[in-house]
Amino acid sequence: MTTTEVSKKIRTRKATAETRSTFKFTQTKLEQSLFYKGNGKAPDKRFDEGCESLCLFIYPNNQMTFYAVAKKPMFNEKKGRMENNSYYKKMFPFSKIKPNGYEDCLDKARSMVKDYVALILDPGLSNDLTTFGNLAQKFLDEGMNGNRLSDKAEKHNYKKSTIKKYTKLINTYILLRSNNPEITKRMSEMFPHKSLTSTKPIKDVACSNINEWEIDVLHNRLKKTPVVANDVLKVVSIIINWGKQNKKFNGPNPCNDIAKFPEKKIKARLSDEQREKILNHCKSKAFDYDPFFLAFIALLLLLGKRIEELLSVTWNIPYTNKEKETCSGWLDTDWERSKYLILHDTKNRKDERVYLDSDSRAILQRLQAARLTEKNSWALTSRYLFPQKNDPTKACTSSSFRKSLKELNEKLNLSVIVKDEKTKAITERLGFTFKLARKTFGSWVEENFGLEIASKKLNHSSTKVTRDHYIVSEDRQLEIENVYQNKREKEDIIKGVIVNTKKLK
Repeated sequence: MTTTEVSKKIRTRKATAETRSTFKFTQTKLEQSLFYKGNGKAPDKRFDEGCESLCLFIYPNNQMTFYAVAKKPMFNEKKGRMENNSYYKKMFPFSKIKPNGYEDCLDKARSMVKDYVALILDPGLSNDLTTFGNLAQKFLDEGMNGNRLSDKAEKHNYKKSTIKKYTKLINTYILLRSNNPEITKRMSEMFPHKSLTSTKPIKDVACSNINEWEIDVLHNRLKKTPVVANDVLKVVSIIINWGKQNKKFNGPNPCNDIAKFPEKKIKARLSDEQREKILNHCKSKAFDYDPFFLAFIALLLLLGKRIEELLSVTWNIPYTNKEKETCSGWLDTDWERSKYLILHDTKNRKDERVYLDSDSRAILQRLQAARLTEKNSWALTSRYLFPQKNDPTKACTSSSFRKSLKELNEKLNLSVIVKDEKTKAITERLGFTFKLARKTFGSWVEENFGLEIASKKLNHSSTKVTRDHYIVSEDRQLEIENVYQNKREKEDIIKGVIVNTKKLK
């Protein structure tokens, strides 16, 4: 570019520059016509005629930031009287990029300035809790450190798994920190609903404007995934109740009036033949080649416990609170004789004594012996039944066995019985998963010993949970064979249930 062209460009820039302190902001004017005109130290302040209290700071490097401004009385010591002074509160940097849910950056600033002015005028609204996003972030920072809101008689802290789930839901669907652009787009794009249109994600809605319609919009944005939609609705309700309890949110909880989406109930289980095929494989020579995985599978089918409950069980009773917090349970002292496994702080927040039948004890004895072999000696330093090979100080996760599970499905050609609760259709599909072991156990116990025993063995709060989510009957209740020969097995199960219902001292 020649000197003449540069001079011409500078003259054009000065000719088109907006130098007034107060004028009506437009996105185009902010992008093209504003330049710093100060002394090189203090920011240059411009005020919007089109929106009261909106101000733009222009810095010497020409970077621009939106501020809210409001007059607030302050005592002037020199004059000895109260005078109104201007107070500024920083909002966010100006950008040419279109924000999610807004026509442009200026539209976003104008929609939020009232909330920032409220913060200036009311000291009680400090902590930046102007939008629901601020409240959600405050809940993430503080809300799950104490007791659960639902606890009244007994106080319990949030379980680590619950904290992990709530954190993921809040970051993904409320604060929009997901790496999936499709989710962010779905939660922030313009959304027509009940003759109105939502133009912003819920995180940018002022807390004072959170109402039933705004919550219903959020819920319906996730209509195609009803389970997730209902989970997000639950988390939003918890955040609002926490805000009310801590005086960070006023008014009734609008989530109370939102009906959840009906979730499609599809129950599944292994057939008796498939269950026996897996158990026989676990007891075979194959156990010696993959003892930790096959022991885990066998115990899932034999005990019917939750995946996370079994994965972090330890061989011995923990000695410290820290050790106790990092495990889900432990084998009882002299477990081979006492025949019990202890689970602490289960899903219903109560301790549970789990009866170990002869097959379960045999699997555990075999797993114990496998640790003494040269191949598996690395596990001897671990307190867990199922330790991670790379770090034996930690317990396995379900992901640790993902490859082995795939190989088991392929080798045994496993299939499951699936029942659609809406159509009542029963079909068969390929693929066994860890969760199906618990459902298979529950269905088998219900068929042989009744719903109440099945519910207690699964440690459910009511038989309704067992019936609605677990039982897939094969209608074989009348096919009784060798009934007297199975009497002892039945007595063992009932004995375990009786002890299981007693409170641990």
